Amino acid sequence: MLIVLVLFFAVFNVSAQPLRFSPPVEGSLGKDYFIVNHVDHDSREGAIRDHACGIQTYDGHDGTDFVLRSFRQMDSGVYVLSAADGEVITVVDSLPDRNKQSVIEREYGNFIAIRHPQGYISYYAHIRRKSARVKVGDEVKGGARMAFVGSSGNSSDPHVHFEVWQRMDPFSGACADDVSLWKDQPEYSTDYRLIDADVTTWPPRLDTLRERPPHADVTPADSSITFWSLQQGIAATDALEVEWLTPDGTSWFRYQTTAGVASHYFYWWSYILRPAEGGSWTAVQRINGTETARVKLNVKGVVGVHGTDSTEPPSVVVSNNKIITTPMATSISMYTLDGRLVASSAEGVLEKPAASPMLLRAVFPGGRSVTMIVR
Repeated sequence: MLIVLVLFFAVFNVSAQPLRFSPPVEGSLGKDYFIVNHVDHDSREGAIRDHACGIQTYDGHDGTDFVLRSFRQMDSGVYVLSAADGEVITVVDSLPDRNKQSVIEREYGNFIAIRHPQGYISYYAHIRRKSARVKVGDEVKGGARMAFVGSSGNSSDPHVHFEVWQRMDPFSGACADDVSLWKDQPEYSTDYRLIDADVTTWPPRLDTLRERPPHADVTPADSSITFWSLQQGIAATDALEVEWLTPDGTSWFRYQTTAGVASHYFYWWSYILRPAEGGSWTAVQRINGTETARVKLNVKGVVGVHGTDSTEPPSVVVSNNKIITTPMATSISMYTLDGRLVASSAEGVLEKPAASPMLLRAVFPGGRSVTMIVR
């Protein structure tokens, strides 16, 4: 009789086990995917607060975003995993999956929903079109491969929006519940982290960087060289710098600016016109004076590139609503972020447009140029 009672208790206890989730993306946090936005716990309009009382969220966000580093990684095929045992109750799998703009009306896009025995429902949104490996009615185990990460619906980058109902946030924290619904709650960090950095041979737009342009040595005679980076843990006051070093290690050009915005998924880039000297050049990024990235590229020597008539390093300063360049730039152009020309000047000073943010490009004597975001 004692054995029967013990067995009965064991069966009952298994059925009453609390729900605990595993990450819904295959790979390792901080290497293969990155948590960018958490649930917003502040119900006031225009105010935000994540579970740790921080600001890694946006107004009204009801889930957790597990983001890939690029569309190139998405194209390689990254699996969406079931976060716990349950029954598949919804599969949407027919919508476009390479969206790069946030459009609220697109909502989840392609998604899978799972009902768990404990009464919760988990949602896995923005998956890749025609990638679902499960169907309605399937019983899945935690960790089962269900689809590929995509960028369908209201999505600007490849990611999985993971949402839980009845309870919205599986994370515990000072501004959330005391009990976590994770088997091993993913790390919450406000520290700086470099996700990716490289060089390419043209001035890219943000959509180009989301695709993750391949590393390229400079070969066209009239090409430019762009250093770009993607990072987490940027504060609005952080000082950003990229320095270009000649093949012998001499500083050739240095561009500095302030981030201007706090971000946990921050793209930054700056480009120069191709230098005349061939050899192995280096781009060095520093955040608040600390080196965070170093990328080398091979420049083949060319003939006929403009020389410089000034040894003074070019700089751009925004002061009293004026753009001021040193030395005097040969041209300044201001564009909206979608590429529309707003203002230009053939001199080294330009009135800052009232609208923001804007993309500024200044060209200096000798062909050196600076590109920056002005807010």
